[in-house]
Amino acid sequence: MTAVKTLRIRIVNPKAERLIDDLASLDLIEIDEPESPRKSIKMRLEDLSRNIEKHQADHGNPEPPSMEDIVAEVKKVRRERYAKANQSK
Repeated sequence: MTAVKTLRIRIVNPKAERLIDDLASLDLIEIDEPESPRKSIKMRLEDLSRNIEKHQADHGNPEPPSMEDIVAEVKKVRRERYAKANQSK
């Protein structure tokens, strides 16, 4: 089994590009065209969207908490922190 290396190269001479194409035609190397950053971001967003849809299908789609629920939770956490801070004094 031979080792496989992945390299990033910058072609500075057009002759080098022809040599690389010749190596690829002999099946000595493989050339992957770089993806544009926009396509990469689009693919990541599509993956994220699929993951969200899968999560919602598995766990349901809960309603976001109301402002009253958020305020009640913040007050509860503050009470607990205040009580903990007073105990350590």
